[in-house]
Amino acid sequence: MPSSLPVLILTGYLGSGKTTVLNHFLATGGARIGVIINDFGDVNVDAALVAGHVAEPVSIAGGCLCCIEDPRQLDDALRALSRPSLELDAVVIEGSGIAEPPGLIHMVLGSEVRDVRFGGLVEVIAVARVALAEASGWDLAQHVKAAAVVLLTTTDLADPRETAAVRERIAHANPHALVIDAPHGAADPRLFFDAAEHPVPEGGQLALWEFGRAPDHDHHDHDHHVHHRATALDAPSVVDPAALAELLEDPPASVHRIKAIVDVAAGRGIRRFVAHSVAGYVSVDRVSRPSDEPARSRVVAIGLECDDAALRRRLDALVRPDGAPAATARELRRLTRFV
Repeated sequence: MPSSLPVLILTGYLGSGKTTVLNHFLATGGARIGVIINDFGDVNVDAALVAGHVAEPVSIAGGCLCCIEDPRQLDDALRALSRPSLELDAVVIEGSGIAEPPGLIHMVLGSEVRDVRFGGLVEVIAVARVALAEASGWDLAQHVKAAAVVLLTTTDLADPRETAAVRERIAHANPHALVIDAPHGAADPRLFFDAAEHPVPEGGQLALWEFGRAPDHDHHDHDHHVHHRATALDAPSVVDPAALAELLEDPPASVHRIKAIVDVAAGRGIRRFVAHSVAGYVSVDRVSRPSDEPARSRVVAIGLECDDAALRRRLDALVRPDGAPAATARELRRLTRFV
């Protein structure tokens, strides 16, 4: 499937468990992942914590990533990691504990590197340490308002009333965020990116640039994983571009991301598009298709609970019946304005 490389941003205050979450991604994801580690300071400490699991680590040191003087540093890292020869499935940026999420998102969306796209922001919160983090100046509302997903760690150590209060505060600050209890930092990576179709070494990763020895980690501990669920449409037909644009822009609350390869009738021919949607951030690319190939459209909605009847109806409504007129210029503009 021709597609751009998703860039996932992983943020959270110091001690929230970001590196634990990242190591779970690397150890259990079954994918090749490039990692950009934002070490706050001149010594690359965090980079050593993920070495051995990572497919291709790049470290940007010397300050907060969202405040670096030359944004080309990030572009250089993304350019290196998006090389086709690496066959990576995703890039994860681990922000420093003081990085501001909106600034990180702006940098990724403003990147001049082709073949990469914003894949969502994940905020990690250690519930048992929220009071300590706030005493140090961290602002829960400011940090979760831009998140697509909030992972709650240390929920096994916190009072249930404390966890409920934190969830309520998150819902007030960002009602659209998907909030997941992940007491051991373990969430299904497939909520965020796809595993590759090419062979992946046992353990999930290939250490190409290794900083040092990784901490001990049980690659087979899946007991605490929160697993994704997917609902799919696979139809031998074209789709309604306006209906697809509406689904991408405003998916059901249970859906975290949508991926699609669809055919659209336009004029006297058929055009093919690859589309992605993560928490309201949409990308659509037109790709080539053999002129003699029958029409086919595939759409997958991914979330924690996304097999409900309402979602099924919205997916089925994308299909245009045989004999329907070709898409109008207005319908195509609504879809392709994301390009």
